[in-house]
Amino acid sequence: MLLGAHQAGDAMTNASRGSEREAFVNAFLGEVLSPQFRFGLGDAIDQKGNRSGQLDVVIEFPFVPSLPIVAGRSPRLYLCEGIAAVIEVKSDIASQWDEVCTTASKLAVLERHYGSGISIGPRAGPKVPLYAVGYTGWSDFNTVKRNVDKASEVSGVLVIDRGHFYGHYNFINGDNKADTYCVQNEGSPMALWGLISCIHHATSMVTSTTKDVPRRYNGGD
Repeated sequence: MLLGAHQAGDAMTNASRGSEREAFVNAFLGEVLSPQFRFGLGDAIDQKGNRSGQLDVVIEFPFVPSLPIVAGRSPRLYLCEGIAAVIEVKSDIASQWDEVCTTASKLAVLERHYGSGISIGPRAGPKVPLYAVGYTGWSDFNTVKRNVDKASEVSGVLVIDRGHFYGHYNFINGDNKADTYCVQNEGSPMALWGLISCIHHATSMVTSTTKDVPRRYNGGD
């Protein structure tokens, strides 16, 4: 279904290819993740006023508000504490890799701060993870792995038509130390499951501190 959406839009203009993003959200994320999560696009901001620029797909934690630019399904302004993960959807990840790295670098400046609330077990780290999805892309798995390892701001890459996924999720464990969950699938239908696994880890880091919305955001008006 996902590749069908890509092939149907292959002859369209770039402005019309938003259907690929919609297909990925509606036919994949919306059917796999728990219904309490909301998906959207827009900008993220942190407590220091740092802005990310436009993000393709934002997966929100269910307990933190975000601000619509206008009523309805419009781009939103997200508090970075309310973001579980970000996904960039591309037609060809190989040819659009520089775009992904630029977006990831801007997002990496932002930091999540959840205050001093009590947290038991693993919790979300300060950085918002960004995953890139290409309907097409590199045919060699080692190239996927090499690019992810080189671009430290990108948490993982899925190449749908090749069945490649390589990625990780960084979190804080119960000892308040950094830890990493890593997945790789080479040329396998389980590549989609690799992305699901990482996103599941990201969305499961919901604790009482996630609900503690900061009282002040600089530059948010």
